[in-house]
Amino acid sequence: MTGILPIKKYGQHSAQNMFYEYSMMDAAPIQEFTGFTGAEVDVLCRQYQVSREDMRKWYDGYMVNGLSVYNPKSVVESVLRGNFSNYWTKTETYEALRIYIQMDFDGLRGRIERLIAGESVSLNPNKYQNDMTTFESADDVLTLLVHLGYLTGDMEAGTCSIPNREVQQEFINCIEDGGWENVMDAVRSSEELLRMTFSGEEEAVAAHIAKVHEENASIPLVGVNYDRSSKKHTCRIERVTGR
Repeated sequence: MTGILPIKKYGQHSAQNMFYEYSMMDAAPIQEFTGFTGAEVDVLCRQYQVSREDMRKWYDGYMVNGLSVYNPKSVVESVLRGNFSNYWTKTETYEALRIYIQMDFDGLRGRIERLIAGESVSLNPNKYQNDMTTFESADDVLTLLVHLGYLTGDMEAGTCSIPNREVQQEFINCIEDGGWENVMDAVRSSEELLRMTFSGEEEAVAAHIAKVHEENASIPLVGVNYDRSSKKHTCRIERVTGR
């Protein structure tokens, strides 16, 4: 019996309690069969003469019980077509992902922003009800996204993250319109900085980094003066910029 989600939790007692569940959260001891292993991808890359490093960037990143696995759908498409692209995510419209990441739960938006930036965020999957309609918290939404393949979970660390470039692009597609302008500005700024770096525009890169630092990392400088005539201390606050 197979499916995307674990068995639904229903009521106080389960009518069927003799199942073993294998999911993207916990597939031991058959985790090597949840996707292509690195060794299997090595063979395919040699056979079809495709870049092993590009294959890793695009489709690696799923961790299941400590084992790194690749998305089989995308790997097969890329070697047959001779091109790296968003193959698995195109099996469904990005609207499906948008529905979940725009849910109004405290802390969800901030965690999504950090995920898109390439960070790992905290995750508690234990309260998730194993369906696609019952959500009580941001953790429930993120747990569903792990089961659906949009995120990968590290159960020992209690965190989740976006696994690879293919899925990260799907998140970006979802936020391009409607309320995520500040995040998209940061994404475009990063892409422009990367382009200038590769093209050797050192002065433009330095100016860009200084601008970002001024907007995001400048700190207030507090100065204290003593006025002898009034016998009082005064202070001033200045913002250190451009450094």
